[in-house]
Amino acid sequence: MKSTVAFMFFMLFLAGIAFVNLRGIRDTEDALVTTVSQLADVAWRPTHLGEMTIDEESEMRIQFEVTGQFGGHGGCNRFFGSYELTDGALVIGPIGATRMACPEPSMSMEMSYFEALNGTKSAHRIGNRLAVKNDSGENLVRFVATDRDQPDR
Repeated sequence: MKSTVAFMFFMLFLAGIAFVNLRGIRDTEDALVTTVSQLADVAWRPTHLGEMTIDEESEMRIQFEVTGQFGGHGGCNRFFGSYELTDGALVIGPIGATRMACPEPSMSMEMSYFEALNGTKSAHRIGNRLAVKNDSGENLVRFVATDRDQPDR
């Protein structure tokens, strides 16, 4: 009987710890990016385009500079442009890109990536994860920081 009661209290204790930890994650889940330093000088690799998972081996990357410029690779073409971050509102683009033709589905994926970036209204960062969202708060692209070098612009 005593061991059963002790086990129940132990399980409740673990559940309490899990609740506190999950609550902390939820509270920081939407850590709105408000300063350029939260975006800049990191090569970001997309992990999801909408709900679609992007292969880890993809060449897709973006890097924001403190100067308000960005550059990257769309999986087929190099791209570049400017962005503006004001009071938590992020506007990316317009996007300029090289014009190499690539086989499908790379070409369609790249166009969807560019459209998503152009639709960005805010960015949210937790640690090495970044999500750009539209004006409805839906994730357009989710990224992870990478140390892989950016392609030339």
